[in-house]
Amino acid sequence: MYEKDLRNSIKDQDNADTISIDTLALEEILKDERTQEISELNSLSDKVCYLHTNLLYYRNPKSKMGSTCYEAWRTLVKKVGGSPNTWKDLGYALGVNQGDLDYISHSVKDDPADIILKVYMQSESATLDKVLDALIKMKRYDIVKAVEDPLCNLAQCFVKDDSGYQSNSDTGKREIISLTKNVPNDLPPALSKKYVKNADKPKQPSLKPSTKADVNKRSTVEATLFLTYTEDGLDTAINIQHYVNNWDEFSGITVLTLNGKREEVVQNPEKFIREYFEKAHFIVPIITTGYLSRIKSYTPLEPTTDDNLDFKYVNFIYNLIVNYYIHASGCINEKVRSVLPQNVNVDVLRDISMYPDLMPWTYETNFDEHFKAFLKNLSL
Repeated sequence: MYEKDLRNSIKDQDNADTISIDTLALEEILKDERTQEISELNSLSDKVCYLHTNLLYYRNPKSKMGSTCYEAWRTLVKKVGGSPNTWKDLGYALGVNQGDLDYISHSVKDDPADIILKVYMQSESATLDKVLDALIKMKRYDIVKAVEDPLCNLAQCFVKDDSGYQSNSDTGKREIISLTKNVPNDLPPALSKKYVKNADKPKQPSLKPSTKADVNKRSTVEATLFLTYTEDGLDTAINIQHYVNNWDEFSGITVLTLNGKREEVVQNPEKFIREYFEKAHFIVPIITTGYLSRIKSYTPLEPTTDDNLDFKYVNFIYNLIVNYYIHASGCINEKVRSVLPQNVNVDVLRDISMYPDLMPWTYETNFDEHFKAFLKNLSL
């Protein structure tokens, strides 16, 4: 028995070189196959380089194109959402900013992979080939391979001259095919790049001021609004930044959040907050259920792994508000201007009356009107 095993061992050693050669050959074959596969995936990008990402959201179950668009969308969202944080990596690769990624992570209950595509497709140049290029850059060839057939089928819907969708520009180049009119924008306002402030309020007729007067007016008011809020107030915080960005009357208004100044804050958070609490013209608490729960003295502060600095230091800022209200200002509130979100809970309206230091407050829907009045008073 021992001699038989010895002979087999010697036989295996005699074939060692052959086995090594076969292994190298196999590696070369696999390498060639991978190169061919990547080449095919890159050619897929060329097929969809003139198709806008919003085509994925065209819905018409009675038509072949409608079902094809749905299948391409379903496969892509399913595959991207199949592993943790792949949606976030895709967002980074597509250029979605950190603020939007944080908002999606903390405040959106819908599928984040779906939301990333909807945020990305708001750009006129958001074509499907860039989604594929991002996945290839992430080395997620498995996802690209999975969507290959659905996207090829989608591309076939637009190659016919009589399709009604294909068109050419004056330069002779093919234009991007888009179906923006057929695809509703159902993103929350904080993520919508086409956000329109006070769309339901008709503009009042007025005389247009001279350019010189307008320049003088814009240069007279400079102020800082220091926002403080918990997780359920993030939507309103982002909306406030949109409101202020759309103001035409004022050019020197700064909206300050801790997360927006992260690099400066983390060096010494308490010092930064104290300094800017004094510098800010208005401290703006966003009053939500989470905010009131956080500042209650008898509620133990639960540890959190959330990396958002605004959520983390709510209680610290509120203590500064209390001290300012009671000691520094003698109960004359000239700094704090609270905001109640559009979808504020009825319990918040009842409970806020227990906090005189958070008065006065205004609804988010009246933010423009009221805060412009506050700022105008600063210039008097």
